[in-house]
Amino acid sequence: MHIGIDLGTTYCCVAYVDEAGVPRVIPNAEGDETTPSTVFIEGKTAWVGKKAEMRRDGENPRYYFQAVKRNMGAPVEVPSGRRDEEDTPTPKPYEVNGFKYGATGISAVILRKLKKDAIRHLKREDKIPAGADEKRFELEAVITVPAYFGTEERQQTKVAGHAAGLNVTGIVNEPTAAAFSYGLRREGERDIMVFDLGGGTFDVTILRIRPSGETEVLATDGHRSLGGKDFDKLIEDYLYSVYKRQCGTEQELPRKYNKNLEKAAVRAKHALSEKEETTVFFETDEGEIGATLLRDKPEQEEFAMNGSDEFHFEQRVASFLDRCRALCESALKAVDYKSLEGVRRDMEWDDLDEVVMAGGSCRIPMVHEMLEEVTGLEVRHDVEGFGYDTAVAVGAALYADNLGHGLEVLSHSLGIKLQDPSDGRLYVEHLLKKNQLLPASVEETFPAGPNAMMEVYEGESERPDECVRRGRLELDNPEGEVTIGLHADRDGTLTATADYPPEGRKEAELKSDFYDHDERASRLREQVQSLRIQR
Repeated sequence: MHIGIDLGTTYCCVAYVDEAGVPRVIPNAEGDETTPSTVFIEGKTAWVGKKAEMRRDGENPRYYFQAVKRNMGAPVEVPSGRRDEEDTPTPKPYEVNGFKYGATGISAVILRKLKKDAIRHLKREDKIPAGADEKRFELEAVITVPAYFGTEERQQTKVAGHAAGLNVTGIVNEPTAAAFSYGLRREGERDIMVFDLGGGTFDVTILRIRPSGETEVLATDGHRSLGGKDFDKLIEDYLYSVYKRQCGTEQELPRKYNKNLEKAAVRAKHALSEKEETTVFFETDEGEIGATLLRDKPEQEEFAMNGSDEFHFEQRVASFLDRCRALCESALKAVDYKSLEGVRRDMEWDDLDEVVMAGGSCRIPMVHEMLEEVTGLEVRHDVEGFGYDTAVAVGAALYADNLGHGLEVLSHSLGIKLQDPSDGRLYVEHLLKKNQLLPASVEETFPAGPNAMMEVYEGESERPDECVRRGRLELDNPEGEVTIGLHADRDGTLTATADYPPEGRKEAELKSDFYDHDERASRLREQVQSLRIQR
């Protein structure tokens, strides 16, 4: 039995395809279609979703985790010998009772909850045996990731699925999954742009949907820290300034009231998607604090700066939308487009047939307005059977059920570090290029000194310090020419090869020194499976 999982930054969703080929969303134990991506761990018990948010009220907030997807791929610790290196990432251990879960482990806890709820539902629907045990029954799953996720983030998503007891059969990009869901109800060949603005991440992808149902990704771009959580933070900061002003204090808001502030900010954001003005309240030690927020500034008023006493939502978030616009234009220009006259050129807005919105933050009216202004197209937000919150999971289920056939592209360029013999400068030679069709392979021959070290970097810059090192391979080679190969499969797993006489070919799946290795992954599965997921 295959399921599709949208493992979101703020919310998750699960779906499957029934015998008639119709995708179905699987409700969680609370009866909701989506589950908040929040976790609270105490001892050997974990609460996920709404139960975690409730538990947060009176418990140790250090054991409450949210939006961990933004740190997927970050290490839980850095080896002592690597701490002073320029490309050393910041550890994100997410430690509980001495065990460092990392973003991968917390994601695995969320996935266990999703799996548990899915098994419960599928038993009721007679889709799996009634006696199936949640820990032992390995559901096959396709999990979605942001299109811009690199090789390590994709690998760690697989590790999280494995630790949760899932058999991860595929990783698919979120915009591609949304396109599967959307394309199921359309006919003919179309070039579409999927604008996916979720709670924590942003993706834009240009795709071609063929009459056969096959989806080909033409280009993609995005940002790991751009989404609804950033909009929330702007409102939270304003409400905090109102608290200080009304109470006449410079003291920080007591930690126990942070949740009240966050909830008030989310309420305000949602309300401003429906009306021009809203007033929200939140409790503090000094009593109830109230604030009125406006969607837009009145036309007769001068532009209100962030330091103003008034809050105009659309002015505050304008810079975020400008970044979304720039990333859309970047993706469009990256497409090697062939016109009807057979001329190859950069793609233009007029070449798009449709724009599809996905992700809960697309409910914000100015997002819709910006897209129509930029593209010149009528952007629909009421497509029958296509939901902002469920489309990605539905598309993943279609992909899992072989109804969606997609051709993905590489989200970032990959190359090796070389030294310029003329001046000793270190640089990255890109061998696989961003937006290259997957799977992708390349082999090139380079001169090398004895016992060389092949270091693989991911990113668009030629400077190693502006890229991310994804792994290294000790060659143990004699001096002479070495044929280097990089191979990325359709899920983004990266393999490197080195071929030189007399040893022949040396091959390894690249795993950075900073990240989980097999031993760590095994311990993580054991730890996650030992937890009791509270209902």
